Amino acid sequence: DRPAGHEHLVEEFDRTAEAYAGFVQPFSRPIFHEALEVIRRYIGPDARVLDAGCGPGRELQRVARLVPQGEVVGVDLAAGMVRAAHQAARAKVLDHCAFFQADVGRLPRAFTGAFDLIYNCLAHHHYPEPAAAAASMLRCLRPGGVYCVIDPGPAWFNRMSAPFAAKTDPGWIGFHTPEEFRALFEQAGFARTAWIEL
Repeated sequence: DRPAGHEHLVEEFDRTAEAYAGFVQPFSRPIFHEALEVIRRYIGPDARVLDAGCGPGRELQRVARLVPQGEVVGVDLAAGMVRAAHQAARAKVLDHCAFFQADVGRLPRAFTGAFDLIYNCLAHHHYPEPAAAAASMLRCLRPGGVYCVIDPGPAWFNRMSAPFAAKTDPGWIGFHTPEEFRALFEQAGFARTAWIEL
């Protein structure tokens, strides 16, 4: 209902929403396939799940198939991505999905305590305010809920890939190491943190 202040970071995503999935699939699909084996341990068929940075919704569709009696909500700051994700879910007849344009650092109040699991796949390095995003995710989880971040982490990889990402990844902000991720989530108030290698 109001600008988030970070819209300039997603202008490119708005323009490329339709083609984006094809560009990232070669590397995002195998990563998410492995991550989904971890994520599925934490959700039942009636779970409510939030994809925080859903992009065109490819990962969201896979999660939706795991929760046929539940609901999957996708949020993205780029309106083009939200439209593309909505259209893709409807084309696959996934009618237990909803989509919202929202800043992950300021998720809607109606989301408070609403989700069993929140995840993002290769989106966290686009978050301009990581501390606000972590606090927002924690607020939106039910007691005992889990937040899963699928993102690069090892320091050697971050050093090697950051210059490339800064030039080629629209809206790229920065990578975090496993230690930085864990500190971020502990400061936000998460009870436990862990890093799982994929």
